[in-house]
Amino acid sequence: MKKKIFNFILLCYLGFYGLAYAEPESLRGTDMSEQLESIGDPFLQAEHLFHAGDFLEAKPYYHEYLSQNPSGKRSHQAFYRLGSVDQANKSYSTAIRFYQILLQNYPRSIWANSARFNMAVCYYELEDYDNAESMFKMVLRSTTDNKRKWNILIHLARIDVGRMSFEKAFIKLRKVYTQNENEDIRNNVEAIAKDLISDKLGEDKVSNLIQKLGTGFPVDLLLLRKVSIARAAGDISNYVATLKNFIELFPGHPLRGEMETRINNVEADAGTKIKIGVVLPLTGKLALTGQRVLQGIQLAVNQLPFQAREKLALEVRDSGSQVSISKIISEVSDIPSVVGIIGPLLSDEVKVAGEMARKKQIPVFSPTASTNGLVDENPFLFRNALTRRIQAKFLAQYSVNTLHLKRFAVLHPYEPFGLELKETFINEVESLGGEIVAIAGYDRSQNDFKKQILELGGVEDDDLDKIAREMVLEDRIMPDFSDSSTLSRPLIDMGHWSGDDVEKLKVSLELSYDAIFIPGVYDKVGLIIPQLAFYNINKAVLLGAKGWNSPELVRMGGKYLKTVYFVDGYYPDSHQIEVRKFVENFITNFGEEPTNLSAQAFDAANIVIKNILAGADNRIKFLESLRNVKSFPGVTGKTTLLPSGDSEKNIFALTVKRKKIVQQN
Repeated sequence: MKKKIFNFILLCYLGFYGLAYAEPESLRGTDMSEQLESIGDPFLQAEHLFHAGDFLEAKPYYHEYLSQNPSGKRSHQAFYRLGSVDQANKSYSTAIRFYQILLQNYPRSIWANSARFNMAVCYYELEDYDNAESMFKMVLRSTTDNKRKWNILIHLARIDVGRMSFEKAFIKLRKVYTQNENEDIRNNVEAIAKDLISDKLGEDKVSNLIQKLGTGFPVDLLLLRKVSIARAAGDISNYVATLKNFIELFPGHPLRGEMETRINNVEADAGTKIKIGVVLPLTGKLALTGQRVLQGIQLAVNQLPFQAREKLALEVRDSGSQVSISKIISEVSDIPSVVGIIGPLLSDEVKVAGEMARKKQIPVFSPTASTNGLVDENPFLFRNALTRRIQAKFLAQYSVNTLHLKRFAVLHPYEPFGLELKETFINEVESLGGEIVAIAGYDRSQNDFKKQILELGGVEDDDLDKIAREMVLEDRIMPDFSDSSTLSRPLIDMGHWSGDDVEKLKVSLELSYDAIFIPGVYDKVGLIIPQLAFYNINKAVLLGAKGWNSPELVRMGGKYLKTVYFVDGYYPDSHQIEVRKFVENFITNFGEEPTNLSAQAFDAANIVIKNILAGADNRIKFLESLRNVKSFPGVTGKTTLLPSGDSEKNIFALTVKRKKIVQQN
């Protein structure tokens, strides 16, 4: 697999640098099949492998050729090939040595100029800018290939960036951009300029470069960056002034219409100090879900004191229409008074929204999206969702630290949610010093779980009685739980025996573990629990996740729900005052009970509002404030936002008592 990845990287490298690895013109058009007649020749074998894309396999044959023919007629090409392979493998110092040997021993080689260019690239990658610059300029003086000349100028601009000489870099990039008709090269230059402006330049440097460079490329990109900075800082006057400056300097620019629209939006938006964007599906198949989430957000705003409420407004957009989520996020982001966005709902939408959020530098806070790793790589994405990681981690901590359980079995569904819950639970239990002694999995289509239960040490009544009688009559030693393969053993509670006669034998099943974690949904869990009892697993504590939280589980499990604990992020019958107040106010305002998602949205909105009222009145401050949310007391548990943008919650532990789900913690 690693070999295939490396080969792919080298192919990409060859394509990216173009002439850096191109065959010299004198070799182009040569039919390789004519060169490969002597397959026993190590050089020809190496070339065959190299051109087939098997670069690492080619290396030892090049070395073999050089050891046999130190001054052979193909030695210069072998050194060049070895350098190119190591360069693509990021072994830049080694690659340089091969190129140096080639240039020292074969200065007139047809590969010499390409080797110098590649050496310059290697020096650049090693941040040896002096040697890189010297070598690039040497090639620039000797090459007649215009495309390579432009490529060298781009590299020289990158060297200027490395030296923090941004003005020099932009002058070189401008030369390539304005004097070149090759669209690929122009697009490459524009992408480099955009990345440089976005990653390296602050407000003062941007303004300084605009003044020095005057007009033309890349001043348009610098002005767009200045617009973005002003918008993020909530500096409306500077925002509008920069938009007008853009139109004045670039009257024929393709973005002129968009700039004029932004100015008109600011004028129409005058009077509202701070806005919160809300992007939810209010039409289409998810309209009901979107409406319930919106109600949670609206309730958070409605409960504010009048003066605070007057400072805020919601900018609500429907994501259930045919308009792309990217366009909706872009439009909301272009309103400078919007400091952040609550939504979208679905993980796929949040991922798309995140890319636009990064571009527009606006925080996006989803109250619902729960896919693993969704927010990890984007500093502008946050969420208040009850993720599987939160559920499994909290349950493991509660089981070990509060219930004092130490040894666990796991019975999980072969579905993504079940596998993720299983893995997180196992990792957390083991980190807390607990032990996982058995794991079994089942398919969603199953209704009979005998095989899995037997794997966890379950035993049928007749078999249990038979094993116990044999142990008594044959005076066998009780199986030892120190043997990891022993998950259960008969426990004789009562009986009389004499010789070969055993009477009134009463046997139960003793387990080597304390609890079973079943990360399934109530419909299957409700079938599993009675079957566990049928196979005499009736003394273990049963543990579950959010999927258990349904009255149907109580109905299906019935008398077999003896000692069970499961978790959820929201429990409407909680004894906590803030939860009871939320439920009452929601019913009063909307005439129905809130859902889990309504509660998560209520908390997300309150986190946003609290930070804005505390002074986070622009995007820069708001982004920083979200990164510092600690133990926020919400109706879905105390919430901390992690540096990754994910949430960490102290959620609800639930159990079943007297045929009713109740809060345990």
